[in-house]
Amino acid sequence: ESHPEGNYYHLPQWQEVIKESLNHRPHYIFAKNGEGKLCGILPLFQIRSVLTGRRLVSLPFSHTCGPLADSEDTVRLLIERAKGLRDELSCSYMEIRTMQPLSLGLEVNDQFFAHVLKLSEPRLMWQKTIDRNARWAVGKARREGIVVKPHDSTEAFETFHAINLQTKRRLGVPGHHKEFFMAIRKHMKKYARLYLAELQDRFVAGALMINFNGVAGYAYAGSDSRYLKQCPNDLLAWQAIEDSYNDGFRSFDLGKTDSANVGLSHFKEKWGAEPQHLHFHYYPKAPVLVSSNRSGMKYRLVTSVWKRIPLPLVRALSPTVFRQLD
Repeated sequence: ESHPEGNYYHLPQWQEVIKESLNHRPHYIFAKNGEGKLCGILPLFQIRSVLTGRRLVSLPFSHTCGPLADSEDTVRLLIERAKGLRDELSCSYMEIRTMQPLSLGLEVNDQFFAHVLKLSEPRLMWQKTIDRNARWAVGKARREGIVVKPHDSTEAFETFHAINLQTKRRLGVPGHHKEFFMAIRKHMKKYARLYLAELQDRFVAGALMINFNGVAGYAYAGSDSRYLKQCPNDLLAWQAIEDSYNDGFRSFDLGKTDSANVGLSHFKEKWGAEPQHLHFHYYPKAPVLVSSNRSGMKYRLVTSVWKRIPLPLVRALSPTVFRQLD
């Protein structure tokens, strides 16, 4: 937990989330120095998928994880051991996701960005950093009567799952299943905070934060499409930004964005978040997947079909399909 580049994906609690909710096998590689002290770690999970093949990933359902080590030599040794493990497990490829590039001869895909906001005093951010369209939307949400509060009950997490699932279907992609969020509540309770936006006794949007090592992570979000004109997502984001600063966090990570997703990038950048390249490293080479080209005809066909599936069927299919992805 003391490594400056460590994030919540490196925590043993997150390993429990993935094992318990998705039934993937962990293969964590550790390095020790001559004195027997831990000097490096590379978290990996083996995923067996009929859609994307058998592979090693650091880490599934993360946008950045990768090795933590006390030197570049240790990083190199961890990667070399991971290559050997890929061969031993007969995986078709290995994928390592990092914020910083690894200069180790791995094939790299840079199609994704992280959007990170440097936090400062909220009043100053409101005046100097936050886009006027975001300020207008926050004001509109308040005028419409939207109220945002933190919740931690099982029922609240179930409500958030339902909202998130509806949002994913609207985007044409499988949603996180309920057990995934319940595992986060169980194992990451020290780090997680769930916000729900309410309008006239109805929950209309939600956001799940996971905070660690000075970084507030805007990890998951969703909204009821019938209430988008009331701007609940904007008030949720601003409330989370304010609280994160007041709780002592130094930055606010709005997560992964595909370079082709202009609308999502705009939402994140209007808060003053800066795009930062994510580096997805592959060995021996990057796979060719439908999701690799999100503007391509195959991806658009798959998403258009998923959007048409009735919500009850989406709810039934998502647990099976979801664990095959990412």
